[in-house]
Amino acid sequence: MLTLRENIVHTETDYGTALLDERSGQYWMLNPTGTLVLRVLLDGGSAAEAADSVVRSYDVDAATADRDVQSLLDGLHTAGLVATGTASRPDTAS
Repeated sequence: MLTLRENIVHTETDYGTALLDERSGQYWMLNPTGTLVLRVLLDGGSAAEAADSVVRSYDVDAATADRDVQSLLDGLHTAGLVATGTASRPDTAS
């Protein structure tokens, strides 16, 4: 499950989602696809479920959706927007 850090607030807009770090004043914008992924993850869904939602909602193949979800997760982690220990990798079979 993905969790935003406690000082990060988010709101959906007509153009996607705005994320604001209340401590630094920095903000980030997610497009509608990123908004869909974030919503699934914050609602307790896995990265694989988020990628499936992207495939169902947009004209994109599963491999591209998986890469895009991973890229968003990596970016959220790198920017320090998510709490330590939250979801970071799509479900993979060994």
